[in-house]
Amino acid sequence: DPADVEAQLSAADLEVLTGQPDLAFKRLIGLIRETAGAERDTVRVRVLELFEVVGNADPTVLKARRDLMSALV
Repeated sequence: DPADVEAQLSAADLEVLTGQPDLAFKRLIGLIRETAGAERDTVRVRVLELFEVVGNADPTVLKARRDLMSALV
């Protein structure tokens, strides 16, 4: 369910674990654009946690950081 934040977080975690961080970041950043308040902050924090898991120097993370900044303005 695209509106279920917890389900989206779990799906993103699974995508990172299966070597698809680009899909996870796209999923969560899209969710940030659609949510507000506490839900949005929860998703933002998870994205930052996943950046750490994948590695801050990874090209996927570098692109996702730019996308995240765009989504937050």
